Amino acid sequence: MKPTLLIQGNFDQTSQLVHQLLVMNLPLDCVVMPNTTDDTPRYQPLVVASALCPRLTVRVGTAADYGKATWLVILDRYAAELPLANRIAELRLLMKHIIENGFNGQLVFSGEQDELLTYFAWKFSGLPASQIWGLGTYPLTRLLTYRLAERLGVGATVIQATVVGTAKSPIAAWSRTYVGPAPLLMYLANADADFDADDLDKMSSWLVREAAEQQDTLRYMAIIRLIQATLSQQPVIAPVTNIHEEDPVFAAASPVLVGAKGIQHLTNLVLSEDEQQAYGAQIAEIREQITAIESQQTEGK
Repeated sequence: MKPTLLIQGNFDQTSQLVHQLLVMNLPLDCVVMPNTTDDTPRYQPLVVASALCPRLTVRVGTAADYGKATWLVILDRYAAELPLANRIAELRLLMKHIIENGFNGQLVFSGEQDELLTYFAWKFSGLPASQIWGLGTYPLTRLLTYRLAERLGVGATVIQATVVGTAKSPIAAWSRTYVGPAPLLMYLANADADFDADDLDKMSSWLVREAAEQQDTLRYMAIIRLIQATLSQQPVIAPVTNIHEEDPVFAAASPVLVGAKGIQHLTNLVLSEDEQQAYGAQIAEIREQITAIESQQTEGK
């Protein structure tokens, strides 16, 4: 029996992801969950096209499919101008709906502000933290990996880059980036290497600029990469958004093991002093946002 991938989001984004899945032809039962009933017939061309895929099926789902899901990927479902508090209120209703219909798979957020959506989905659903995560900085980490490989003239497979924080404000953890067995920072001390601290600063600035741009395509590629790895029973260590059960709890991107059972924490994140300072400031900001939203919810009762 094939694993079931549910996709929930607006039509444009969902159809883009399904198009990429059709090309990859993964062994999946792909089920789209329309935002509105008007969207249902618009998916028919994708359903028809899936007949050409020996391993992939595409169909439009119903509420009963939540109980069968291996993954439920939630794309951006709202207009950009909808206030965050309203998105969280709608997320509460969605969590109630999927849990009532038996959902017990992995809940994956692929959209903006997944650090807040991941946290509140965990709070509303009652699901284990290991089953709820967002793509976080993983798409940008992959982008940085290939940029570094090109700059250093090596294969991308030997680069182990680390980017933490949030997709909108990524922090390149150079102290935790490796080229083969050697830390990247060793290259700075090598007089023969055409690479120095100025290059790192430029690359960090470039990454921040890329983070401000539209990341949808990068996210879809990242989703497919992680699903491929799970299907082939080769879990990936990736900086996805995950629940940090500290006091107070928050969600942010840090390296964890992503596999068939969800995410698994491996070790504490150790950064350089400057990186830790930037990361700590970002966590404080996330916690402030959580507190502000929770206060609005309390006032609205």
